[in-house]
Amino acid sequence: MAETIVVEFSGDCWNNPTQFCTQLNQVPPGESVILDMRSEGPSLQALGVIDIINSWLHDRQQSPDLVQIWRWSNPVEFVPYQRLQCSNPSHFFFMSQNYWLDSEPVFVPTEHKNLFGLFLGRMTYARAVILYQCMVTKQDVFVSKMSSPSPYPWQLNPQDEINLDCLSDWLNTNQQYRMFTWYDQYTVLSVDQMTVKDQFATPESYADTNRSLLKHYDRFAIELVCETYTMGNTFFPTEKTIRPIMAGKPMLVYGPQYFLARLRSLGFRTYSTLWDETYDLYSGAERWRRIRTVMQSLNEKSQDERNQLLAQAHVIALRNRQCLNNIINNQMDIIRNAHKNI
Repeated sequence: MAETIVVEFSGDCWNNPTQFCTQLNQVPPGESVILDMRSEGPSLQALGVIDIINSWLHDRQQSPDLVQIWRWSNPVEFVPYQRLQCSNPSHFFFMSQNYWLDSEPVFVPTEHKNLFGLFLGRMTYARAVILYQCMVTKQDVFVSKMSSPSPYPWQLNPQDEINLDCLSDWLNTNQQYRMFTWYDQYTVLSVDQMTVKDQFATPESYADTNRSLLKHYDRFAIELVCETYTMGNTFFPTEKTIRPIMAGKPMLVYGPQYFLARLRSLGFRTYSTLWDETYDLYSGAERWRRIRTVMQSLNEKSQDERNQLLAQAHVIALRNRQCLNNIINNQMDIIRNAHKNI
C-alpha cells in the first residue's frame, strides 16, 4: 500500500519540509509514496522538493516510478513522477461560476473613480512592499486589505519553512525600517470587513467573498493582481486573476515569469497593444519595478487619452470574459460525460 505524505504550502513558502523528510524516510524500502499537494501550485523545483525526493530515491536505489504526485496544480513544471488528479487548467476557472455576474460589464470613463484597484488577503513580503509603495507614492489606487489575526511576515520567526519570498530582494535595510514604521502607524482596512479566514471556510463563503469584492469593481478601472505563486516555473491562476476576467476588468499581474504568455495559450488576450507587458519576462522585485513603470505611464496620460485606451481595453476584457465562459462550459461538459460513463 502506498504511503501518503501531505506537502503543505502557503504561496511561495514550503511550510513542513522537516516533517516531510521525516515521513519520507519512514517509508519502507520498495514501497510507493503519494505526495499530496492539496491542490496547490508551487514550483517544486524552486522550493527544493524535487531535490529531496531525487536524493531519497538515489540513496535507496529506487525508481521514480514509486513516487506519485497527487492534486498538484502546476501543469508547466516537469517532474519525473506520475501525476494523479492534477487539474489543468486551474480549478479556480471552474469555481468562478459560483460568483458569476450575468450582466455584461459596461465601460465607464475614469473621471470619478480610481485608475487602479488592489485587493489583498494573506500578506507576504512581496504584497507588503507592493501595498506600501502604492500608498506612500500616492498612486491612484483603490485598496482593500482583508484583516488577519496573523502578524506581518517580518514579525514571524519561522523555524521550519523554506520561503522563496525574501524581503532583502526588495528593499535595503533602511527602506525596510521605513516600511516597518509605516505599517506600525497606518492600517489599511477591508472595504467589506471580510477577513482572510472568510475566504475558504466553505464553498459558500468563497463565493460570498468574491461577490462582496465585486460590489466595488465600479470604483476603479484596472486591477493590480498579486497572485499566490510567483516564483519558479509555475502557472496557477487563482480567483485573484479569474475574478477580474469574469468582471471584464483589464489587469496588471504580479505573478511568475511568463504568466501572461500562458494565459494567452489558454485563449485569453492580454493588453500588450495598449501598454508595455514586457514585465512578463521577469519575476520578483524586478517584475514589480516594471509594473510600477507601466502604472506611472498610465497615470501621466490625460483624461481623454486614458479613457480612449481603457475603452479599447474593455473590448479585450469582454472577449476574455467569453473565453472564461467557454472554459467553464467545457469543464462542465467533461463532468457530465464522466457521470454518464459511471
